[in-house]
This record gives sequence, C-alpha cells and structure tokens, in this order.
Amino acid sequence: MNWQKIHKQVKWFWFWLWRKDAFIFLLFVGLAFIFWWGQAMSSPRDMRMRVSVSYTDIPSSIALDGELPQTIEVTLRDEGKQLRQVRRQGLQLHINMQPYLQGEKGQLDITSEVLRPRLMDALPGSTRLQHIDPEGMIVGYTRQSSKRVAVRLQSHVRLAEQYQLVGAVTIHPDSVEVYGNHLDNIEYVLSDSICIDALRDTVRKEVPLIPPIGVRLSATSITAEWVAEQFTEKGFTLPILVRGLPRGVKMRLFPQVADVTIRVGVKHFANVDNDDLQLYCDYPDGEETDWLQLQVASSNPHVRNIRIKPHSVEYIIER
Repeated sequence: MNWQKIHKQVKWFWFWLWRKDAFIFLLFVGLAFIFWWGQAMSSPRDMRMRVSVSYTDIPSSIALDGELPQTIEVTLRDEGKQLRQVRRQGLQLHINMQPYLQGEKGQLDITSEVLRPRLMDALPGSTRLQHIDPEGMIVGYTRQSSKRVAVRLQSHVRLAEQYQLVGAVTIHPDSVEVYGNHLDNIEYVLSDSICIDALRDTVRKEVPLIPPIGVRLSATSITAEWVAEQFTEKGFTLPILVRGLPRGVKMRLFPQVADVTIRVGVKHFANVDNDDLQLYCDYPDGEETDWLQLQVASSNPHVRNIRIKPHSVEYIIER
C-alpha cells in the first residue's frame, strides 16, 4: 500500500474542505441535527416495547391447560428522553398467582385492570400507558393428586483396571413428587439410562427422569455421583476363634490359623491391620458336620472383597 499517496489525498481533502463552502455547509448540517435531536427528545411521542412477565407461587399440583405468556407488549407515551431511559432500564412484571388459583378446578383470568396498575407502578410518573397487548390472560387449571415415590437410576458402569467403587452410587434427589389423576400404580420413577466406561475418579452427572404418561414430576432430573479409587491387596494370617462355644467345652481346630486376603484402597492401605479383622467359625450346636465354614468380621469400612484360605476347618470337641 502506498502510504505517501494516501497521505497526500487526505491532506488535499482537508485543504479543499477549509478552502470551500463545504465546511460551512457541513457545520450547519451538524447544528441542524443537534437541534432536531434535542427537539425529538423533548417532544411527546409513542413507543412500543416488550415487557417480560414472571409468575410466582404456582403450586406444583396445579396443571394449566395452556401456556402463560412470557412477554406482553405495551405502548407508552412520554417525552423522547424519558422513553429512551425506560427502554434502557427495561420493564419486568411479576405476578403472584396464588389469589387466582382457588379451588380444585377453574379458569385463571387476569385482566388488563390487574395488569395496568402493576405496570404503572414500574413506570416514571410522567409516562402514560396507552395500550397492553394482550389485554388479559385466560387459562384453565386443575388441581391434581400427588404422592412421593422413589427414583431408580438406570446405569451401567465399567471400572478401570485396578479400580473399585467407594460405596454405592448416590443420587439427589432420591425421591420425587408425582402429580396426576391416576397415581395408584406408580411406585417409582426411572431415569434415563447412562453408561460410564473405565471409571477411575469421582464422576457427577445430571441424568434426566422419565415421567410416566400423563404425570408431572417435581424434578426433571437427578444428580448421580460415582466415586472410584485405585485398590491393592493386603494379606494377614489370623487365628481362628470359635463363636458360641459353651462353657466347659474345649474345641480343637485343624488348622488353627488361616490366611485372609482383602482389597483396600491405596490411600487407606496403611490404615488397615489385623486388629480390624476377626476370623471365626460357629460352634456346631446340634449339627453333625465334619467341617466348619470360616467367616471374617471387619470393623474397618475400607475393607473390601475378603478371601479366606482355607474356607473351612476340621475340628474335635473335647468335653
């Protein structure tokens, strides 16, 4: 680009502007526009604008036969500068629906006589409300039955290798209110099916609910959370105790110890020791058996997937 040529043309233009009557003409055009703008801002005129409408205190058990308008259109009259300020600030209309929803069934009728005072309260004192469109809201309503039912999550989770779930999946809310006319056969609400592959961390997802036909729900979705942790294994050799042994009776076990292997989260590995585990078998009271099954009781919540070797022991009762 030839910057010298452009600079020369700009310089020639300004030279021409100052040497010719064009400058005086443009000056008067600018002054005329300023006077016109001032006159327009100070003279009364009409303006149409949209007003957003919000509705409060509609009970969840109320089913409307149609949609309530989210906006209405109003025509205002005032000085231009005042109308400009109203448009810049915007208008919002809040309607408390409780007084209009009385009884089990009826018709919601909000007329312009109700809307006009609410709109005037939001307008400057000098602004006149010329027209409201629509002039009223008419919608039928019915109060439906309701009950609370459980939510059932449909999910398929595959853990990454060497990972395990920490507790059960949590969902919130775990129950919802259902609204409708025939609710006797509805015992629970299902969620959409969700699949998680190679879970290795905490995952939180919003899952939509599936409303039964003809039924409304107090919530449209739930939040489900899965917590996974990396695990390892830890082994112990523990003595075998006999539970329920009568007084004065001695019992010899073969063998007297067994190996116990547990699964524990890596970060809890050091917090699990043999004092957290108790290896035992039940006294065979009235039972004729050659072998007793071994079981393990754990007082540590981080212990998972307990394995015992051997699973059972022989015994001799000495009286």
